[in-house]
Amino acid sequence: MPSVPVQRPFHLAEMPMYCLYQAWSQASPMFVRLCEGRFGITRREWRLLAAVVEYGPLTSAELAATARLDLVRTSRALGSLCGKGWVDRGRDTDDKRITNVMATESGQALYHAMLPEIAHLNDLLMADLTPDEGRQLLHLLQLVAQRGERMSNENVVADKASRRQGGTRRSRAR
Repeated sequence: MPSVPVQRPFHLAEMPMYCLYQAWSQASPMFVRLCEGRFGITRREWRLLAAVVEYGPLTSAELAATARLDLVRTSRALGSLCGKGWVDRGRDTDDKRITNVMATESGQALYHAMLPEIAHLNDLLMADLTPDEGRQLLHLLQLVAQRGERMSNENVVADKASRRQGGTRRSRAR
């Protein structure tokens, strides 16, 4: 499908990445309060638990890829999830070198208790859209996410981020 040029936005509020960030930043605090306040689980832990319940058992690397997290963050969150009794790590029955992550009964129960609450938050977020608009938005967001992944894999922006040096110490745009 050929891409259709879109008129370039001239204001931040017209840029898709900014609008996606705004939507996420407005909804995220409610999600955090629900997860941490009601269920005692962080967003990252929830992502991993949901991935293990829905796709598991998975290796740590498969889980990191599924949840779109790096291995270090995945490992830390898995340690926390194991400590809370919501996931277990076990040796693969066919290849003892492989460790699989799986949800425990209490982890599955937590997932099933949280899922309707999270679905309700999503319903509230989409309440101003018709069902067709909601499906269309979800489809479009999936397309944008796929395109973002391709752009990342193609290394569209080759510059390296340097949080230590910050933008003020970097040379100005050329």
